[in-house]
Amino acid sequence: MIGKITYLAAALCLAGGMSMKAQSRLTLDSCRTLALDNNRQAKSAHMQLRKAAYEVNAYRANFLPRIFAQGIYLFSSSDYRYRKQYPLVDTDALTGAMNRTPMPDWEKQFWGQFFSRANVDLDIWLKPHNMSLAGVRFEQPVYLGGKITAAYKMAKIGRQMAQLNIARSDAEIILKTDQAYWEYVKIRELRLAAQQYREAVRRVVDDAGHGVEMGAVSENDRMKAQVKLGEAQVLVREAENGLRLAQMNLCMTVGLNLFDAVEPADTLPDALPATLPEDIPDVSVRAEYALLRKELELKKEQVNLVRSEFMPQLTLGGGYNYLNGVFINDSKLFDKPSFSAMVSLKIPLTQWIEGSNRVHSARADVSLAEYRMQESADLLQMEMVKAWNTWDEALLKTSLARDEYLQTQENLRVVKDRYELGMETVSGLLEAQALWQEAWSKYIEARARLRIAETDYFRTAGGTMLRD
Repeated sequence: MIGKITYLAAALCLAGGMSMKAQSRLTLDSCRTLALDNNRQAKSAHMQLRKAAYEVNAYRANFLPRIFAQGIYLFSSSDYRYRKQYPLVDTDALTGAMNRTPMPDWEKQFWGQFFSRANVDLDIWLKPHNMSLAGVRFEQPVYLGGKITAAYKMAKIGRQMAQLNIARSDAEIILKTDQAYWEYVKIRELRLAAQQYREAVRRVVDDAGHGVEMGAVSENDRMKAQVKLGEAQVLVREAENGLRLAQMNLCMTVGLNLFDAVEPADTLPDALPATLPEDIPDVSVRAEYALLRKELELKKEQVNLVRSEFMPQLTLGGGYNYLNGVFINDSKLFDKPSFSAMVSLKIPLTQWIEGSNRVHSARADVSLAEYRMQESADLLQMEMVKAWNTWDEALLKTSLARDEYLQTQENLRVVKDRYELGMETVSGLLEAQALWQEAWSKYIEARARLRIAETDYFRTAGGTMLRD
């Protein structure tokens, strides 16, 4: 019973391990989708877009009035006493007579609200013990020299640049994904070619061993075959190790675990495109060029923003407040609401020297941005031409490599037939096999480079690279 349980447990563990290591077949499009979803660079570009959108909304809010609720409470233990006696006695400087000075009319009007008779000696206690203020205040900028409009336009340009940056980032991620994908496919086919070459050489080694026993093959030829078999085994081992690294690189590129078992669903196609696009598009289709134009627009708005700092500024304000507190003797001085309005106008008078120089500095930045855009446009156009040339050369090399592979394949067939008839030596057969394996490897390499060159051209041309 214990033996059966142990056997069953071992079988379940083995089945579980096989299911965990089951390979996932990935197409090129699925790899691109995974890379765009999981790549940190893509996530960073999308986060920049969200940040730019938030900034646009924040600057849009500057067009609206700002409303504040305010409240103040003051507690003070200090008392302020005011004492004054009426009528006052004053001495005439010329006659020396004593004159009584009556209370002025304004004091009569002011103090009369607190006393029944104005011509009395004053003894006033000011008590600001508990004072409170509550109300609502608003501010509405009317003209700030164009600062709010310029800042809002700059925020919108920043959002557009973030969208263009996503397009550029996606193109770079797709190119990197294609490179990793076709590298994996290439090494798989190189491993297959190395394995077939090893098996072919092994058969030659076996035949040479029998030939040596029969005296039909020299020991030297058998040793040559053995050396070729060792070289073939090295090729297989190198392909297996490279395949493991290529698989890990593809997993890392698309955002999977490094040790996930994946398998490409595509193979390197044998069919070659008949012709390449004849007309290379203008540089204006590239996201990089559009980013340069947006940067130039940003610099122009920066000029308006700097100028606004030295322009007149007009602001409206107002408030509705309720003030309570401050006792004079036993009467409360403040105990009612009030409405206030304010117009603020600020006109710079002496800052025009600083403002003029700062505006000229901002305009110089615009000129520098124009120079950079012109230079970068030429470089981008050259990059597009270079990518087209690389694609064209890769197509030619692939065509030549295919012809060479077909020729060596036919040559190997002829040499093998002659070897079986005893009309060809072991050395000749080994040489034909080596040429065939080398030509096959070159053809595989050329097809992989052709696919990557095609993707790189579409990246530089600004077109979509997600094939149907």
